[in-house]
Amino acid sequence: MAVSPAQRASYAEDHATKIPFETTPRPLAGPGDPRHVTHALLAAGWTLTSAPGDLRIALAGPDEARHQLVIDPFASGSPWRIQSVDWTWNASFDRMVPAEIIAGFTDGLLHGPRRGDSSPWEHMQKAGWAVERQPDGTGQAGSPAPELPIRAELRPIFNDSSDHLAWRIVQPDHIGAPIWKMWISGPVPEHLMAGLAEQLISAAPVLRGMYDLDHYSARQNPSPLTPQQAVEAHFTRIDAARAQARSQRRTHLTTRLPAPAAAPASPAHSRTSRP
Repeated sequence: MAVSPAQRASYAEDHATKIPFETTPRPLAGPGDPRHVTHALLAAGWTLTSAPGDLRIALAGPDEARHQLVIDPFASGSPWRIQSVDWTWNASFDRMVPAEIIAGFTDGLLHGPRRGDSSPWEHMQKAGWAVERQPDGTGQAGSPAPELPIRAELRPIFNDSSDHLAWRIVQPDHIGAPIWKMWISGPVPEHLMAGLAEQLISAAPVLRGMYDLDHYSARQNPSPLTPQQAVEAHFTRIDAARAQARSQRRTHLTTRLPAPAAAPASPAHSRTSRP
């Protein structure tokens, strides 16, 4: 199911008057537009399965519907939920997780594992984050930015159970609730977490509208992009997702086609020699 002309027009209209500002660091940038995630999935062949008029958005993947995404505005705490349909694993994100960071996770469902994928901790360490890991796999990592320090923590949700974990993004000097949380249950594929970590630690700014105050004291500077160019950048992303999905389907089809049958032997070669 591709992104329809009406959906494109709606997105363009919503952003036509938003003057884009480069916002950093991205973990503090606020939620942004969820269509950064959903349009890419739709362009890659995911299907909208929620009923017309339903405020919940439910998408199912084309891979024999093995994965689902639900955005539920009525859910308390975690409106985003991504899971394997057999409930082998699931991941939930609260409202303040930037869409670009969630897209690091969901893009992995489109692209599959990549050569050289490593754990989130390794990604953070390579980016200069100070990583402290525990023998049970939990731990924490502090960002290298002293002016706006961020700490990522991985902790068990229930006592010491490693089957149910929560990523917490906090400001070390801030007293109170975390900036945002992500809950994971079961063996979430490592390449999905690697993609999320890449987006979490990226120093590249994300675009938010001028006067968008739905963030945690992030820095905002005028972007060189016009609103129209920012919209075109979004369309370039979803067109790339569509092209890659088509290429993957062609490759998959080619590998599944049966080998061509051998040509029948010619009469000259099929005759047996006579004494």
